[in-house]
Amino acid sequence: MYSGDVNQDGTIDASDLALIDNDASNFIGGYVVTDLTGDDFVDGTDFAIADNNAANFVSAITP
Repeated sequence: MYSGDVNQDGTIDASDLALIDNDASNFIGGYVVTDLTGDDFVDGTDFAIADNNAANFVSAITP
């Protein structure tokens, strides 16, 4: 799993970014899947990680 694929559908895309953005807007903290940095707080840094991977079209290739 690449960093940013929070819904685990194999692709980092707008649906993942929306989940991270919603949690960041609601100041969600703790051990949550959208906290990509592991600092117990969902913020712009987590969004930036997912956005960079989405911009590079990161996806999983499975049989």
